[in-house]
Amino acid sequence: MSARRHTIIALTTIIALTGMFSVRRVVADSSGASVTRADGSSTQISALTRWLATGEQHTCVVLDNGTLKCFGSNSAGQIGSGGTLTLGDGAGEMGDALAAVRLGTGRTVRAVSAGALHTCVLLDDASVKCFGEGSKGRLGSGAEDDLGRSSATMGDALLPVDLGAGRTAVSLATGGAHTCAVLNDASVKCWGDNGDGQLGLGDTAARGDAPGEMGDALAIVDLGWPSGVTTRSLAAGDVHTCAMSSAGSVKCWGSGANGRLGSGDEVSRGDEPGEMGASL
Repeated sequence: MSARRHTIIALTTIIALTGMFSVRRVVADSSGASVTRADGSSTQISALTRWLATGEQHTCVVLDNGTLKCFGSNSAGQIGSGGTLTLGDGAGEMGDALAAVRLGTGRTVRAVSAGALHTCVLLDDASVKCFGEGSKGRLGSGAEDDLGRSSATMGDALLPVDLGAGRTAVSLATGGAHTCAVLNDASVKCWGDNGDGQLGLGDTAARGDAPGEMGDALAIVDLGWPSGVTTRSLAAGDVHTCAMSSAGSVKCWGSGANGRLGSGDEVSRGDEPGEMGASL
């Protein structure tokens, strides 16, 4: 392998952080990093890249210094630039000209996950911050306001998601309009759109879109793992979610359309009482 050119493959990110969207190959050399597309063309980022996440029409990268840069569609503030202008479609907008996303004084990014119109980051203090479209509570802010469309909503003003007393995040997964996290006690919490039971709470009510729904009030997803087995990673689709256990087994819930749950039928699970836990 050349000392000036190598390929970075972040397998843990693919397992724990990607949902309905894709991970691209990242190539780095002495001049910086580039994201290589299917047609062989590339996007210059001007730094070494640690993590990569793609949303419906936007892309985010964590650089080797722990900063985050995002580009692409920005209608809901999902690239966190403090505006709504698309970035990356015009000359001179990439490289050093692309500003890092402001996530708070002294904070660096461990990992990033992108939903359809929102983005969530796992920070160095194991807290989670989300920005972009706020409808259905996908940002976990206790409201439905978009965050990231104004510079006043970013930086220190962007508050961490309340995961509960003493709870921090280990990994994230973002779906079309929902977000899930594996917490430091190996439990799982999900918030956002729940029209198909993708939060795994036995109903179809959204969480995180109104005050009092997050923190200790947000129920843990009952996955019914056997004793001694915990959740290792999560992946989220548009309207479904899957978890992999420490024993290597997989459980999925949410919309069952087109067999996406692998259950041998098209029945949704997690949208009614009694469908989670040992029944899943």
